Amino acid sequence: MNSFISSYWGMYAVQMLLHSVIASVLIDCAFVAWDLRSPRVKQRFRFMVIFLPVVSFPMFQLLFPGRGDVYFRLGSLLDSNRWLFLEVWGGVPVLKVLLVIPAITAAVFVLQELVPIVISQLEQMREAGETVDDEVDGPMARKVAGAMAGLPFNENCVEIFDDEDLVLFSNTGFNPRIYVSTGLIKSFSTDHLQAAFAHEIGHIQRSRKPTLILAYLIRTLMFYNPVAMVEFRKLAQEEEKVCDDIAIALTGKPEAVVEAVNMLRPAPEEFIPAKHRRSFREIVSAFEQYSLDVLLKSRVQRIGQSLRSEPDWGVPYFITMTLIIGINYYVV
Repeated sequence: MNSFISSYWGMYAVQMLLHSVIASVLIDCAFVAWDLRSPRVKQRFRFMVIFLPVVSFPMFQLLFPGRGDVYFRLGSLLDSNRWLFLEVWGGVPVLKVLLVIPAITAAVFVLQELVPIVISQLEQMREAGETVDDEVDGPMARKVAGAMAGLPFNENCVEIFDDEDLVLFSNTGFNPRIYVSTGLIKSFSTDHLQAAFAHEIGHIQRSRKPTLILAYLIRTLMFYNPVAMVEFRKLAQEEEKVCDDIAIALTGKPEAVVEAVNMLRPAPEEFIPAKHRRSFREIVSAFEQYSLDVLLKSRVQRIGQSLRSEPDWGVPYFITMTLIIGINYYVV
């Protein structure tokens, strides 16, 4: 392990983690210092946490080959070797203790990101293949057509599938389509349905600038990095808020967007009380429901701020990026 940490790839892995921590802290400070609230702007800043740590180490080593030697480390702001090999608890190196964190993060990446993506894709393929009965297809299709009126999307590309749950998702590929369940059509008014469709249209429009896809691919390189995991999830949350803003712009009905989001929040009976959670699956389900509710609640709370004028972010962005690169240069 000691030889790996001292190798090129070992130093790369360690410094990616350290550099992402510093980038994340500086970016959160920038949000407070310049009062940046726009989800679009926050995405641009958070992308630095994903991207810069991946390129900083090879860039530094290419431009300054002596950056990793003993003399440079002695004058650095932080030398990881000084504390990674410290011994605690009767001779156990700090490195072995800290390895628990990337190990858990890697397991979470597989179980909560890779596996759910595969399962979600399979479920969406199954639901997309289901059709509704002819007797309900007509009135539901008319309601969908009414909701799509005025939206920049072909109503013929909206597919209805038979499911009593409130389900809505979009396919953002070369042939984009929106899939909606019969349960959601029944539960939503035309205005609510229009707001929900406009949100999905936002995802489709944004897919032409696949920032999240690129961020996910880069984030995959840091599958062991808890900071990258958290920042990518924040990126995804900001994406939902961006699409809320698009929905408001397309419909001109912020109240309908708020009400539609509130209707998608889990009902109180869906939360499993702690004393009734018998299995790991129930615990995970309760956590997911709680996380979903927090996200939807935060989306509702900020919609009233969606028309707030945003201060210029160009200078803060340049200053923050310069600080990240400058500080990380001296963290080895």
